[in-house]
Amino acid sequence: MRGTPAIYYQALNRYFNIAGVDSQLFYLNVGLTLPIAFSARLSFVMTVVALVTFMLIHSISLLVTRADNQMLAIYRRHIHYRKYYSAIPGIHAKGVHVKPSVPFYQGKRGFV
Repeated sequence: MRGTPAIYYQALNRYFNIAGVDSQLFYLNVGLTLPIAFSARLSFVMTVVALVTFMLIHSISLLVTRADNQMLAIYRRHIHYRKYYSAIPGIHAKGVHVKPSVPFYQGKRGFV
């Protein structure tokens, strides 16, 4: 027996892109350029500046997306990493209370 054939749907595993760019990156781009256009009450010069800015940021976003589709997710995850994680004895152990070496003000308790 060769086993059961598995059906693989590629449409379920594709990334959702808008104009070739990750959707969140596209909305960030639009969110950065729309205030430029509306800042001068949609004057012709500011609209052109906004379009040029949009095209510049969009082309950079296209290069990043073509290099790796998951790049924005990696950058977002990177923000939450800390430089130092204190050692914990186990998963279910209570956190160890570390007394700070530098005194700091805690309201009514004063400096601790």
